[in-house]
Amino acid sequence: MNKREALQLFIEDVAGGTSQPPDEYQEWNSIGYAGHRSDLLEHWRVARDGIKRDLDKVPQIDELLEQALASFDRGERQPGRGLMVKIYVLLTQPTRIA
Repeated sequence: MNKREALQLFIEDVAGGTSQPPDEYQEWNSIGYAGHRSDLLEHWRVARDGIKRDLDKVPQIDELLEQALASFDRGERQPGRGLMVKIYVLLTQPTRIA
């Protein structure tokens, strides 16, 4: 996967994190939270290396992502969901980071 694809997948992962916290995964979802968390981190790792513009957003996303995942890891929907929304907004503002 290239860096642009990874960024798009990361955006999709973040969108999923805004609507489906760990305790709401459906039984049919075979990868569950652990798989989603792993994919999200891998997609961000790859995408992050390809960012050329809006570099000031990278540390913001890093910090928000860490806080959101810590919230989810503790089994707390909030502030995790709200933090994922903030990441999504940073990623989809008119001045995209890729």
